[in-house]
Amino acid sequence: MSGIVYKYTDMATRKTWIWVVVGAAGFGVVALLAVAGSGVYFVSHHVRSEHASSPEAIRSFQSVLTTLGSPRPLYELDASDEPHLVRPFSEIPSAVSRSETLWMLAWDPDQDRLVRVSLPFWLLRVGSRKVRIMHGTNGFDFERLNLDVDELERIGPTLVFDFRNQDGARVLLWTR
Repeated sequence: MSGIVYKYTDMATRKTWIWVVVGAAGFGVVALLAVAGSGVYFVSHHVRSEHASSPEAIRSFQSVLTTLGSPRPLYELDASDEPHLVRPFSEIPSAVSRSETLWMLAWDPDQDRLVRVSLPFWLLRVGSRKVRIMHGTNGFDFERLNLDVDELERIGPTLVFDFRNQDGARVLLWTR
């Protein structure tokens, strides 16, 4: 009689483990779908790419610069193409309204593509403290800017960077 009870308990333990494994796998699939859905939602709301002619791209850049009042960017490239801060953040007063988003407008003349990207500061804080927008294929790596999200937020809406290369590609970064 004890052998029968042992076999019944062993089968019940196996069934329990099967349900645990199936439940964990099901949860993993649901979590994976939720992450993928969140990524699709973010990209659809924060990245916009469109075909644009050169005059249309120029108008888009001028519109942003007009909105910002065409200030001097916070970062400029020196003679050796290294970015440097035009003036230290400590010399820039705090703004009345804090920035919440880093915006990028990029023009690729080879493909006639105009790309707009908005990155909320909360998202930039999730990872490292440095901003990595993209690795430039046209000769500039934005990692070199070493942007400080806290300082950008503190100084308010401003032009961060205006980059142009010899091929006509242009990238504009600003906060709003």
